[in-house]
Amino acid sequence: MPDPVGAQVALLGTGMLERADELADEMVARIREAVPVYRSDAVITAAELRRTCLENIDFVFAPMGHTPARTSPESRDNGRRRALAGVPLTSVMEAYRVSARFLWERLAEPAATGEVAPEAALRAATEMWLVLDTFTQEMAEGYREELTSQTLRREAERSAVMQALLEGRLDEATLCEAADILCLPTQGPYFVIAAQVPEVARHAFPRVQHALRPLGAACAWSLLHDVEVGIAQLPGTHPRIEDLADALDHATEGHVGISPPYRDLRNTADALKLAKIALRGACDGQRVTVFDRDPLAIAAASAPQIMRILARTILGPLDQASEHDRALLLATFGAWLDADGSADRAAAALFCHPNTVRHRLRRLQDHTGRSLSQPRELAELALAFEVDRRITDPAR
Repeated sequence: MPDPVGAQVALLGTGMLERADELADEMVARIREAVPVYRSDAVITAAELRRTCLENIDFVFAPMGHTPARTSPESRDNGRRRALAGVPLTSVMEAYRVSARFLWERLAEPAATGEVAPEAALRAATEMWLVLDTFTQEMAEGYREELTSQTLRREAERSAVMQALLEGRLDEATLCEAADILCLPTQGPYFVIAAQVPEVARHAFPRVQHALRPLGAACAWSLLHDVEVGIAQLPGTHPRIEDLADALDHATEGHVGISPPYRDLRNTADALKLAKIALRGACDGQRVTVFDRDPLAIAAASAPQIMRILARTILGPLDQASEHDRALLLATFGAWLDADGSADRAAAALFCHPNTVRHRLRRLQDHTGRSLSQPRELAELALAFEVDRRITDPAR
């Protein structure tokens, strides 16, 4: 059965197609006026924008009065191209809204002048908005697909560069390129950070960028199955490593090791080895260990098997005491060390009398046969204490 309204709608679509060149020029002018990113040829040229406008005009009006298109490969490709060119999605969507308003104005003109019946204009408008909705969705999907692809490519590239750095496979020719990919300055000082992960392949620092931002640190991270590794660059010639250690201490519940500072990114693999040694030297009483600031902790962690034997040799006589007494004497010794040898300050930390601290220390000397007044014997006890508390640390 003939459909006179449908015939008028088809004629409307044909009329718009006949004016396609004129409409495309006007549409380009509207978009460039309304959307700043399109005003110059720096991102999208006028010729490219006009070509896209012609595609959209054809997509909207060619099927009018017949069967509207349900997919739009052209719009999806357009979305990909805009994402590839770096045009923000908000700007692309605004350009589409400007185009839609413009096309509706031009489509409504014949109805306003009485050239077509209101019923035909209404049906044409309905079809146009349905098609516009289709190609807008297709464009957004294409844009998101390209963004996802770019993100995956960047992540793969970043991961490869990090791996090359951590394995010592970066040569001087690619140094600047690697720093650029990782968003790191080309000059140090750098630090390698090795952090204990809570579970396999879970981040040790969920919000590390937020934690290090006040320090002005630039950093890149790599999550391995058992450790999270970071390369951090701190501004200034002599950055305060204490500030970095404090920030990391607040950013994780696990143990952290920090390498000494180094100037050349090609030395990252060596720094990683030192950071991992520092990580092994961390314990619940000292969760963040800096390699060149905590020599006793580093010595305790560097050769674990040998150090365990050494600690047993020095502290073995304490096994004659009860487990409670052994722990009490060592905890008191640790507090005394932290208090720089002050019985008064150690007592304040332990909530006991200074004479109690002195009595416990005498008992420790009696058990071990080593005097706290002899520098060499004190150093041996301090090293054995550092090893022992890492052996008995439940987190290890």
